[in-house]
Amino acid sequence: MKKEQVTTSTPAHTYEQKTRISVPSYDALFSMIQSYFRMQLQKSSSSILIVGAGGGNELSAWGPPNPTWTFTGVDPSEQMLTLARNKAIELELENRVTLIEGTIDNLSYPPATFDAASCILVLHFIHDYEEKRKLLKKIREHVQPGAPFVLVSAYGDRNDPELEQRANIWKSFLIDGGFDAEEMNARMKISLEKLSLLSEREMKQLLEEAGFIHVTKFYATGIFGGWICHAT
Repeated sequence: MKKEQVTTSTPAHTYEQKTRISVPSYDALFSMIQSYFRMQLQKSSSSILIVGAGGGNELSAWGPPNPTWTFTGVDPSEQMLTLARNKAIELELENRVTLIEGTIDNLSYPPATFDAASCILVLHFIHDYEEKRKLLKKIREHVQPGAPFVLVSAYGDRNDPELEQRANIWKSFLIDGGFDAEEMNARMKISLEKLSLLSEREMKQLLEEAGFIHVTKFYATGIFGGWICHAT
């Protein structure tokens, strides 16, 4: 496909813009992950599993600067995967990218295929604890022993006043970025009710139950946190 044939889905593109506005230091997050992956992945070529690859932000952040990396991404949204495919074409990454519509259960690769994996802004949309653990265990099965894994998710203890305080700080950032204050108050309340949040302690426990060790929190902004760990 020629570059001039690439089209962008407006709703998906809008989602990407809102995500970048909604998550403070969003671009820096991807740079931090890239730096750690580079330090850990000493092979001449490395394969990265991206869970929640729709949108293609991992591809655009990590693809061009790392010409020996290959990427396999899964996402249940056809619309969001279209945006990711378009990015791969625009950046001439087609030969290094495989995108699969569906969930991690749709991967047909043998165990321990990948050298690293990421799951960014996905887990808080999964409401059942066992389903969260199942996803993370599947990721563990698909990466090699010792492989680095990055998880980024909204988190917090609903019984701890700190969550409300962090939400207010996040809200102030969004309002200052151009969101209507009254609308944001209503949306924030609905969003926090819809998201499935775990406390920081529960997040670490979940990762360890799924087969990861050396769980380290490296990122925190607003109601979001990021953890780096390694497969057993």
